[in-house]
Amino acid sequence: MKYITPIKFGILAGMLMIAGYTLLYLIDATLLASFFTLLLYVFPIYFMVFGGITYRKEHNGFKSYGEAFLIVLIIAFVASLCIDWFGYLLYKVIDPSLVEIIKQSTIEKSEAIYEKMNLPEDQIEKQLKVLKYTDFTPTLKSQAMRMGSSFAVGVVLSALIALFVKRGDKTNKEIM
Repeated sequence: MKYITPIKFGILAGMLMIAGYTLLYLIDATLLASFFTLLLYVFPIYFMVFGGITYRKEHNGFKSYGEAFLIVLIIAFVASLCIDWFGYLLYKVIDPSLVEIIKQSTIEKSEAIYEKMNLPEDQIEKQLKVLKYTDFTPTLKSQAMRMGSSFAVGVVLSALIALFVKRGDKTNKEIM
């Protein structure tokens, strides 16, 4: 199978993200509503670069930008599928009470930020009221939107990473 290498790297990245997400959950579920979850994106970025380079080495040492982009995008897409569906299962099946924990943590952290920004009390109350009545429960629609945004971020990252992963065909340059 031509794309087995990027699929493997995508699965590895996704599994490491799931492990990190699970670790944060086990330490303190409120960490899932913090900056720490962004740190988990180090894994797919690393595997997008390393997987792209590995694929290039496996296929004669050079790849065009388009080929590099596709390979790196496959890694991003597979990793996104893994973590997005795990998140959905975590909130819907494994621990449905987590929705309320995350909601409360988000409200508390938002209130602290609003106070640091010196917002008027009525504005703070208005913003917190919006959060209070927001439904944080994942649905298939919200999951599809999350996957769409993950894919969009993956496209942008893949476009950038492919610039570094690609290698031009040196045989054409030697002839000229």
